[in-house]
Amino acid sequence: MKRKVKVITDPAVIKLMLEDTRRQILRLLRDREMTISQLSEILKKTPQTIYHHVEKLKEAGLVEVKRTEMKGNLVEKYYGRTADAFYINLYLGDEELRYLARSRLKTKLEIFKALGYEFDDEELLDVMDRLLEKEHEVKTKVSKMIEENEDKLRDFSNEDIIHAIEWLASAELSRDEEFKELSTKLGEILKK
Repeated sequence: MKRKVKVITDPAVIKLMLEDTRRQILRLLRDREMTISQLSEILKKTPQTIYHHVEKLKEAGLVEVKRTEMKGNLVEKYYGRTADAFYINLYLGDEELRYLARSRLKTKLEIFKALGYEFDDEELLDVMDRLLEKEHEVKTKVSKMIEENEDKLRDFSNEDIIHAIEWLASAELSRDEEFKELSTKLGEILKK
């Protein structure tokens, strides 16, 4: 049975998910079940390459065979995601994931500079990094709560559940003194 939310806490699985072709496969499978041939055609990669990536995602518990159909003498397997939404946390203590999270923030600094903001790069990067770490902690906690109570949420859309996670995380972060201080500091640094 497909879950609404699945929290991914294993750094190895998160790294597996972040590979470009696998991310594209997961994105495509969000909307409908697909065969290796269909994925191969859309992604313009060989069926062998797609099969390899799908098998990795399957081993990690992220995709599964949803149904099979006979096409002549061949059995076509249709793959789908094991959850509508996966929540990952790049702040799990794994150095490679921490580096990735921080490097993604550096791109935002370049955007701010292009818009005319002036700031100390390291100071802003440290504030944003800590804010994001706290946000990930809270969203992981809330997502786990959603995951554990999924049977109570069957009648709600995935979109509504994702928004509920955002709102619940915001509510919890608004009560966190360090998060409030960091948000204030961010506001002071990013003003023209």
